[in-house]
Amino acid sequence: MTREEAEAALQAWATVERDELIQAAYRAGVSKNRIHVLTGTARSTIDRTLEAPVGTDRQRVTEYLGRFTAQWPRRDFELEPVMADHYTPAQIADALLADAEFRALRLGTWLSTPSGELLADAVTALAPAPYQQDISLLIDALQLAAERQQAEARQKLAIGLLGGAALAFAIGTSRA
Repeated sequence: MTREEAEAALQAWATVERDELIQAAYRAGVSKNRIHVLTGTARSTIDRTLEAPVGTDRQRVTEYLGRFTAQWPRRDFELEPVMADHYTPAQIADALLADAEFRALRLGTWLSTPSGELLADAVTALAPAPYQQDISLLIDALQLAAERQQAEARQKLAIGLLGGAALAFAIGTSRA
């Protein structure tokens, strides 16, 4: 991202995740003061945002997956290996994306998706542990859901940038 792109994205910050956008713009070389001027965000908020870690840790994902898979079939406190036989990663990804708690994890942002290693660690840390085919199903579904979430975030950013550019053009032509 260039400095100019980062500044244009900041002007459309209300349509995307503010904290992530502030962090990306700062990493791209936009000063804290310029971020403040473009967004109207308080300098103390910018400082707190830049101190916050980016991304989602494995423990939060594992805790979420424990709740998500709580309704999966179980036998003697073990998950039964039936999910992978009946569902595709796309179907599980659809269920994940329909869940507000999953969306709040923000695995797919306009900048990134989590590494496959993080997802694999999160899934294999589940207790009780799923069978291998269900582990693969969950990892594939999480990655797919994160990629879809990222595509949605990028679409929102593009719409915001286009709307901001159209507004700037309209203001510029009305002054002429």
